[in-house]
Amino acid sequence: METAVATAFLGKIAPKLFAFLKEKHAQRRSLERDIQYIRKEFRMITAAIQDHDRRRRHLRHSNGGSDDDVQTVWIQLVRDLAYSIEDCVDRFTHRAKLPPATSSWLRQTVHGVRTATTRSKFAAAVRELRKISEEASKLRSCYYVSSGGGEYNTYFLDSETPTHTIAADLVGMDEPRDEVLELIRETQGQAKQLKVISIVGFGGLGKTILAREVYEHERCGRQYEPRAWVHAGERGAGDVLEEILDELGMPVDAATNCGNVIKLSTRIRDFLGSKRFFIVIDDMRKEFWNIIKNAFPALNGMSSRVIVTTAVHSIANACSAHGHVYMMRTLNVENSRRLFFKEASLVDPPPDAELGSEALKKGDGLPLALVTIAQFLQSRGNPTRVEWAKVGNNLGELLETNDTLARMNKVLVHSYSSLHDHVLKACLLYMGIFPGGRPVRTEGLIRRWLAEGFVEDCGAANDRFRELVDRSIVLPAALNSNNNTEVKTCQTHGMMLEFVLRKSVRESFVTLLHGQDRPPGDDKIRWLSLNHYSGNPSNDLSHVRSLTVFGKTHKSVLEFSRYELLRVLDLEECDDHLDDKHLLEICYLLLLRYLSLRGNSTIEVLPKEISKLKYLETLDLRRTNITVLPIQVLKMASLIHLFGAFKLQDVGRKLMSKLQAFLSEKSKLETLSGFVTDESRQGFAQLMGHMEHLTKVKIRWESTVDDNSNHNHLSRAIQGFIERGTNMNDTRSLSLGSTSSTEWPQDLLNFSLENSCYLHSLKLHANNICSLPLFVTMLSGLTELCFSSPNSHLSGDILVSVSRVSCLHYLKLTASQMGSLEIENGVLDSLRGLCIVAESMAGLEIKQGALPRLESLRLLCKDLNGRVLCGIKMEWLGRLKEVALHDGVSEGTKQDWREAAKKHPKRPKVLFMQTAHVVDRMQMGSGDENSESYVAPTPMAEDTVQEEVNYEGSVVRKRPAGVIARLIHGSKLCECEYEKQRKQEREEAAGMHPKRPKVSFVDTVVVEEVEVMMQMEQSAAAAAPIAVGDDELRPGEG
Repeated sequence: METAVATAFLGKIAPKLFAFLKEKHAQRRSLERDIQYIRKEFRMITAAIQDHDRRRRHLRHSNGGSDDDVQTVWIQLVRDLAYSIEDCVDRFTHRAKLPPATSSWLRQTVHGVRTATTRSKFAAAVRELRKISEEASKLRSCYYVSSGGGEYNTYFLDSETPTHTIAADLVGMDEPRDEVLELIRETQGQAKQLKVISIVGFGGLGKTILAREVYEHERCGRQYEPRAWVHAGERGAGDVLEEILDELGMPVDAATNCGNVIKLSTRIRDFLGSKRFFIVIDDMRKEFWNIIKNAFPALNGMSSRVIVTTAVHSIANACSAHGHVYMMRTLNVENSRRLFFKEASLVDPPPDAELGSEALKKGDGLPLALVTIAQFLQSRGNPTRVEWAKVGNNLGELLETNDTLARMNKVLVHSYSSLHDHVLKACLLYMGIFPGGRPVRTEGLIRRWLAEGFVEDCGAANDRFRELVDRSIVLPAALNSNNNTEVKTCQTHGMMLEFVLRKSVRESFVTLLHGQDRPPGDDKIRWLSLNHYSGNPSNDLSHVRSLTVFGKTHKSVLEFSRYELLRVLDLEECDDHLDDKHLLEICYLLLLRYLSLRGNSTIEVLPKEISKLKYLETLDLRRTNITVLPIQVLKMASLIHLFGAFKLQDVGRKLMSKLQAFLSEKSKLETLSGFVTDESRQGFAQLMGHMEHLTKVKIRWESTVDDNSNHNHLSRAIQGFIERGTNMNDTRSLSLGSTSSTEWPQDLLNFSLENSCYLHSLKLHANNICSLPLFVTMLSGLTELCFSSPNSHLSGDILVSVSRVSCLHYLKLTASQMGSLEIENGVLDSLRGLCIVAESMAGLEIKQGALPRLESLRLLCKDLNGRVLCGIKMEWLGRLKEVALHDGVSEGTKQDWREAAKKHPKRPKVLFMQTAHVVDRMQMGSGDENSESYVAPTPMAEDTVQEEVNYEGSVVRKRPAGVIARLIHGSKLCECEYEKQRKQEREEAAGMHPKRPKVSFVDTVVVEEVEVMMQMEQSAAAAAPIAVGDDELRPGEG
């Protein structure tokens, strides 16, 4: 039995119980012995569970090694005890809360009388919990026989046993093999020296097979000698060096001082000398490259090669600091089908078109998953429809019980077991709440972890997320367009999700219901996720801590009075309309910490009773119709993150003064994204200076007829926010947008900064703004700047202003017309990413030696021509990893950039992005929760650019999705090269379809789309084109 959930909860519940009792002096005196017993018992339980988990990992090997049934049952009892303790504390926290210390003696006395019954019930509950704990301990001592403290069998199965597949059996490996061979190949003009190439990706993607294909390719066999192949696995540096010596024909003896890394490295180095060697280190799981790298001579003039395969990105980066990291990709749809039906010994397509579709979906392009699932079905002879369905519905269980699927399960178990602590494992299991195929927004996931209490602070949560990504367990689904290192959305491989769901269900952790699924019987439901669930759950829902609704659900689910202990409520994808009754019930979920009503357009008014949610930390009102925010929201002492687009309700001078005093003393608000202000309503501006913890602010300025109005309140608020940034480690961000067709009001940003002020990110958007405000050049630590003026012409002078920002890492410029830009050596030396979006561009020249740290270059201008390329020598940008162009550029331009990329030492990816102009204009601020775009609250706001990654060599395309894309590309399909290519792709897709559907192209726009276009034009005429909001594509949209 997996112990992650039990141990993680024991670690967080004990301090919570003691912190609660610390304030309740009377209870603490009467329950002192019970509390001390539970405290000691928790420590012993945690130690016993960790010891059991460690013993089980070491004793499990290929011949068996199952869990101890008695220990498993005991851990279940302990887990339930931990849940019960947390329930107990939560039930009494708000009922017996002490009045402020400054309260009068009379008030405290009255409070004591009123809560006497509650306190007595709490005392009885604690004594009952102690009794349960004692009984569990006695049961374990009676039935559990320890296996003793002997030495552990340290044998543990490797996640991928070294295997080799003959070339004829490989599917989809030709292209990756050729790409890696291209990296190995010597390029004319490049220095001949040692190159280390790391192949990184999730287990089961075929890293070992790819490395073997390259290692045994005739091109490598002729050029390199000596050669060695070693498997690292869980072994350390000394063991790997010993095996390399053995492979080189130099067995290790006592004289070599076995295990001495320095002597082993010296002996290998002496042997290799000036030879051109080729060495593969397969499946490296520990970072010891810096220990062994001296074993491989890096002589100029000798182009030796080392290949490392690993699932850990940090290991790959350490090994290939001066080489190349090759990212493994999943198989595309066509190759997935070929591999699957080949291994299952079935014709493609099968007689029944639906057969295999669910199994292919679960395989998710992972070769090992597709092979093992296919072999399982083949072992059934002629599988029936029932057996096909069983694979799809019970894959998690089959992974544990079926020998044919053992290879895949071994990879999953290793990936999970490699996580260093139980809290990290619990964070991974939490991913089971989200159905497969739905990207999860990273920032929302992290805020939910915090609300659940899995981690204590945002820094710890980010560290755990980064580790899951580093180990290839959680995959980035989309990156921030302004910062390629920030993961916007994420997901897990389909098989990993099946594994997570199985463990979550077995732990009674997540209850996931779909369609007409029956809820579990006697188990208490605590984390409930409903995916288009139409059933009526009759279970006791009073223990539910988290409720997430995807799609329509039964009306009884929305009876929020049933959820007494709810902390996380996410109704973002709830298609059922919420009304005032529902909102009022939500306001009485007194333990709620996370509330998302995002996308519920029927919500127009937030009730004042929202102030009852004393513990609420995150309130997301984006894409609702709430335009006025009640002041009660700002008086919520625990609120940290507030999202939406609203004005503040009118308040008098006296109330404003009281609100300012409250915010100065008690507000924890860090994110205010975003508020709307104009000449007549500057309430937010007057309050902003009193929110001392703010780190992220989004402001939309609405202009009115009176252009001579005073903007002092807002100007002072913006200046004050910037000047409070005195800590260079703070990640503060500011986004300013305007709906005016004219320039910014003259006095709005006309201020200077006297002292050093630190701002991490700044986004400026206005329809006609041609110059950078003066204060921008005075900022210290500004790493991200987005400057958008869609209706104007930007000249090269803009770079003169930007060049004064010395620490800039990411720069994005958007304009209708972009003049000739010239970047000199010594300017913007820290820049890592440059993105330019324009309808037309005169030219871009990057001088030799300029932009030495540039990794990403995006020129999204469909009128780009050879003149721009002539001004850019790609080989001068030594660290370049990615180049992105508009998909509308000519084929000649595309080919020129591809050829230039092939000659570059880093072989940067060349991407072609198809972006509709109207979408480009809306996306200036990016669509991430870290940097939401300024988008009008019209049908346009529902549209965005959906990333669809199709690997054609090193080319990746991003295609538009949703209504706008259909309107732009739905008519006149034959007029451009882009549409010809799309027609061909649709015909090819139809050719792979089991039914071979007929493909017809009609040169019209359907009636529905015409009606949508008319609605959009009417909305655009009535609404301002730019507003604070969010243009992220929700899973399932478009």
